[in-house]
Amino acid sequence: MKFLHTTSILIYVACVCASCTTQKKVAEDGTVTRTRTPITTLKPNAPNPSQSVINASGDGLTMGIPNGNDLRAGSSENATAIANNAISKVNGPMGVNQQRLDSLTSVDFMNKIAVHQMTMIKMSTLVQSKSPDKEIADFAKVMLASQESEQVDLKKLSGYKNVALPATVNVTQQSNNLTPESYLQLVIEDQQNAIRFFEVGNKSKDPEIQAFAAKYLPISKKHLKEAQLLSK
Repeated sequence: MKFLHTTSILIYVACVCASCTTQKKVAEDGTVTRTRTPITTLKPNAPNPSQSVINASGDGLTMGIPNGNDLRAGSSENATAIANNAISKVNGPMGVNQQRLDSLTSVDFMNKIAVHQMTMIKMSTLVQSKSPDKEIADFAKVMLASQESEQVDLKKLSGYKNVALPATVNVTQQSNNLTPESYLQLVIEDQQNAIRFFEVGNKSKDPEIQAFAAKYLPISKKHLKEAQLLSK
């Protein structure tokens, strides 16, 4: 008798649980359909999900993302911020991401090109005194003259646009490990990125930006080919 009593209780509890998660709908024709109650009512665009929800979704595992309410997952803006945070750790000063290129402003363009110029000027100056390879040293001399000329034009453009450019760039790590080979690789990567920026600038509706980009796009392509040939 005790066994039957216990079994009856268990069956009753199971029925109660099932009724909490499943609802029956009876149509006029007598058809019965069941719909499950959602586990949570939190929608994907919830403005401030709990940390446990963020961790479950994977966003809470992203390194460098603060847990404060100023940057929560759940909206397109915050998803973009999380993605850009990860991208910024991979890309260097001239790193290029297509999403960022699509929204590049004139100020962004000038700042990126300024960093590109200063990097090339510093590294080209340094490699001339370090390289035992005369061909690479001569190439660095050409790069230096080209970047200095480009820098003069950019400063004129930024002055006309009233835009303050970066004053310096940190290349300590690259300088300490600089070799003729690493210099060529740096030039290749930097010119590839510069070309992408110039291609975007060449489509700009700003006539001054467009003219500047159109002038230096073919020059960057030329330097890229020269560096690639020397690196073989």
